[in-house]
Amino acid sequence: MEILHILYLLAIVLTLLSALIRQLHYLQYLWRKTFLSPHRYGVPSVPVYKPRGRVSRSFLLDPKNRQLQSRLLVLLHGDTTTAKRLLRQQRQLQPGRTDNWYLEKVIHDLERDRHC
Repeated sequence: MEILHILYLLAIVLTLLSALIRQLHYLQYLWRKTFLSPHRYGVPSVPVYKPRGRVSRSFLLDPKNRQLQSRLLVLLHGDTTTAKRLLRQQRQLQPGRTDNWYLEKVIHDLERDRHC
């Protein structure tokens, strides 16, 4: 009788351990999906805006320029008209700088103004 009782308790413990392991696997899946590799699961961590139409030569050749343009569009929620206007203003105020400098300046100004 005592052996049957021990076997019964052992079966309950094994069932609970099995359920716990399934929960841990699910939590591991959620953790990876959320924090470790978002592109693997089809959820980009930062929206990426791809330009349409003509693009500048520096955009095609310089990956940092692409990153900066994408970051600027993220800050402006995809508003390309505003991005072009801000860049045009900086080109008029500070002529002779590189494309990356103008992008960094506009991004810096936007972030500074939002944190006031």
